Amino acid sequence: MPNKKILIRKALYEDIENIAALDAYVFRENAWSTESFTRELDLHFSRLFIAEIDNKFAGYALAWYIADEVQLMRIAVLPDFQRYKVGTQLIQHVINHTDNQKKIVLEVADNNTSAIRFYTSLGFHSVGFRKNYYRFDNAILMEKNINHED
Repeated sequence: MPNKKILIRKALYEDIENIAALDAYVFRENAWSTESFTRELDLHFSRLFIAEIDNKFAGYALAWYIADEVQLMRIAVLPDFQRYKVGTQLIQHVINHTDNQKKIVLEVADNNTSAIRFYTSLGFHSVGFRKNYYRFDNAILMEKNINHED
């Protein structure tokens, strides 16, 4: 698996079922509906990307490009494809498709230590805290500056 090429592309309507199923698996009671993801494809500020390996759906990332920042709204990778840099490549793809945005921001549950480690390894740092952001969990606000020189 480590030598397989990861293809990142813009999501299509026919990808929504896989995206919503993975979202439900990962986020459970905080999952978005199929209709929510479908609406994202029509929003001018929203970009939904999927990752594929050998033509198999591996994960997705959803970001909003608003004013001078990108907000990473959702990201998930199927368990079989985790630890193969799929998430890293999805985030890099989101960053590569910025216009003049200066930073990328996200919220992560404060008890999701593996996600916090992942984001920190990519250069994100904590900039705030939101109490009870996810029904019963708190959120850590994280951000990373975007260097357009790269």
